[in-house]
Amino acid sequence: MVWNRFHFALAAIYLGGLILVGILAGRKPRDSNQFLNATGALPLWVCMAACIAANCGSLDVTAMMALGAQYGILAAHFYWIGAIPALVVLVFWLLPAYAQGRYPSILDFVARYYGPETRALVALCMAIMMLLLSGVCLCAASQVLVTFLGWSFLEGVLLTAPLVLFYIWFGGFRATIYTELLHFSIVLVAIVPLSFLVIRDFGGIGNLLKSIPPDRLHAWKNLPAFGPHATMDRFGLIFGLGLVLSFGYWSTDFVLMQRALAVRRGTDVRLVPVGLAAAKLVFAFLIVLPGVVAPLVLQAKVTRSWNATLPSMILLYYNPSWAVIGIMGLTTSLVATFANNVSGFSAAWVLGIYRPAIRPGGEEKYYVAMGRIAAAAAVLLSIGGAYAALEYQSMMEYMQMIFSTFNAPLFALVMLAALVPGRAAGGGLGGFVTGLVCTVLHQGLAHARVLRYGSQMNANFYGAVLGFAVAVVGTLIISRARKHALPQPSQTREPGSSSKFPSLLALLSGGIVCLCVALNLFFW
Repeated sequence: MVWNRFHFALAAIYLGGLILVGILAGRKPRDSNQFLNATGALPLWVCMAACIAANCGSLDVTAMMALGAQYGILAAHFYWIGAIPALVVLVFWLLPAYAQGRYPSILDFVARYYGPETRALVALCMAIMMLLLSGVCLCAASQVLVTFLGWSFLEGVLLTAPLVLFYIWFGGFRATIYTELLHFSIVLVAIVPLSFLVIRDFGGIGNLLKSIPPDRLHAWKNLPAFGPHATMDRFGLIFGLGLVLSFGYWSTDFVLMQRALAVRRGTDVRLVPVGLAAAKLVFAFLIVLPGVVAPLVLQAKVTRSWNATLPSMILLYYNPSWAVIGIMGLTTSLVATFANNVSGFSAAWVLGIYRPAIRPGGEEKYYVAMGRIAAAAAVLLSIGGAYAALEYQSMMEYMQMIFSTFNAPLFALVMLAALVPGRAAGGGLGGFVTGLVCTVLHQGLAHARVLRYGSQMNANFYGAVLGFAVAVVGTLIISRARKHALPQPSQTREPGSSSKFPSLLALLSGGIVCLCVALNLFFW
C-alpha cells in the first residue's frame, strides 16, 4: 500500500498527540501510588471509557474476529458467558469489598487476607502474565504493520516499543488512561463501518445469517455435554470459561481494577463494570458476526493465520484512504493495550514486590523512578514475548492459555477470601502454588500431546477447572493443618463504600443479563 502526504500527516498528528499526552500527564508531582495507579483521581466517564477501550480495543477486536472465523458463533461465548455474568457479579460482590477496605489494587486485597508472602508470589505471577500479554499486543501490532505496509516483524516491534516506553516514562498510569481514549476513538472510526459493509454485501442481516453454514451458527445445539476430544463441550464452556476463566479474569484483572478504582468518587466505582458489560453485548455483533462470515468472503486465505482475518477484511472492503485509517485504528489501539500491560507490570512489581519486600520505607520519588525502570524492563522483555506469541495461529487461544495458568488459582484465593476467610487465610500461599503447578504441568502435557484435546481452547478450559479445584482444596487443607492461621479481616464498612444508585445498578444489570440470555436462546 502506497502512502501519500495526507496519510503521513495523520500519522505525524497521532505520534505528536501521544508525546503531548505523556508530557502533560506527567507535569504534576505525585506519589508512587498516583504515578502507578492514580487511585481515586479521575472522573467516572474517563475511567469507564478507558475500561471499555482497554477491553474492547484492537487486541480484543482482532482476537475475537479471528476466533469467529475459526469457531463460528461459538466465539460469542467469550462475551456472553465469558464476560457479562462475571462483570455483573463483580458489581455487587468484589468491587464493594475493594471499596469497603479501600484497597488500591488486588495485591493489597490478597495481602490483607493471606499475608505479604502470598502477595509477593501473586505479584510475581501477575507481572509474568502481563509481560506475556504485552508480548501478545506487541506481536499483534507488528503483524498489522507487516500485513498493511509490508514491513518485517522486527521493524514493527522496533517502532512500537520505544513509543510506548516514552509516554509511560513521563506520564505513568494517567498517560495510559488518556491515550486509551484517543486510541479507542480511532478504533471505532476504523472498525464500525466494516460490520455495516459486510451486512450490506450480503443484502441484509437476514441473508447474512442464512449464508452461514448451520454448524457455525449454533452456540449450544451441536456441543456434546462432556467431550475433551471435541472442539468445545458444554462442561468446558460452563465451568472452564463461564466460571473459572471469566470470574477469574474479571475479578482479579489488574488492569481492570486499576481503572475502576481510579474513579474519583467511591460511590461511582460500580458503574464501570456495568458500562463494560453493555459494551460487550454491542461488540458481540460488531465483531463476531463479520468474523463468522470471513471464511466465506476470504475463502482459503484466512486459514493460513486466523490472526490475519481482520486486516484481510479491511483490505477487501475499504478503499485505500479508509484502509489507512483502519491501519491506524488497529495499530494505535494495540499500542494502547500494550501500554496497559506495561503499566500494570510496573505497578505489580513496585507495589507488590519491590516496595514491601526488597526496599520498604523509601521516599516516594524513589519508587516513581523504580516504576519507570520497571516499565523500560517490561518493554524490553515484551519483545521476547512477541516472538513467543508469533508461534500461535490464534491470539485468543494463546491468551486463554495464559489466563488458565495464572488466573485460575488466583481466583480460588479471591473466592475463598470472600466466602470463608477464616478457614482459608492460613493456606493461601500453599494453595496458590499447588494450583499453579498443576496448571503448568497440564498445559505442558497438553502441548506435548500426552493429554489429547479437540482444540487448544478446550485444553485451556479443562486446565482452568483443574487449577481452580486444586487451589481451593489445597488452600483449605493447608489452612486447617496450620496451627496459627492469619487473623480474619475486619468486616467494618468504610464511609463512602455504598452505592448511590442501587436501583439503577440492579435495573441495568438485570437488563443486560436478560439480553444475554435471549441471545443464547436465539442462537441455540
